[in-house]
Amino acid sequence: MPREHTAAKMAAPAAPGAIASAPQSGGSNTKTIDTRFGKIEFDLNQALTFPKAIPGFVGYDTFGLAMVPSETQSSFMLLQALEPTDLSFIVLPYDAAANLIELKDVEAAQQALSIAPADCAIMLIATFRKLGSSFETSVNMRAPIFIDTNKRQAWQYIMPNDRYDVRHKL
Repeated sequence: MPREHTAAKMAAPAAPGAIASAPQSGGSNTKTIDTRFGKIEFDLNQALTFPKAIPGFVGYDTFGLAMVPSETQSSFMLLQALEPTDLSFIVLPYDAAANLIELKDVEAAQQALSIAPADCAIMLIATFRKLGSSFETSVNMRAPIFIDTNKRQAWQYIMPNDRYDVRHKL
């Protein structure tokens, strides 16, 4: 399975208004959170831990990942803080085939974070801005989220160069 699909596989799709959950890993260690998309149940055994806080969000170190409930096919996911629960991000799995981030930069980040390439998933934080009667969607290419899917740890890694846009338009 390609790396860009690994993170998406970590969360199950949800129908609008339904409860979404990550794949079960045994037991009933779950937490239901009232998110901006309705109630979503997260398997705490599938939670992601940020050993180093996302810049600007100290105190949020455990997150759940779920598909964004949508009536249409969507790749967007919800990265939801599990304690406290008042923070979430819309993220998009990075498609390595798009070559938007140079392979050498991905490899340098994997090495810096000690993530084996086979265990690496990359998510991009999305932003939606209203411009008149339309919306602009962009992703942060300068500071992607790198996930070690084996250790269930994640980091927002700030690229050491400025060739990547903070607001890369989709």
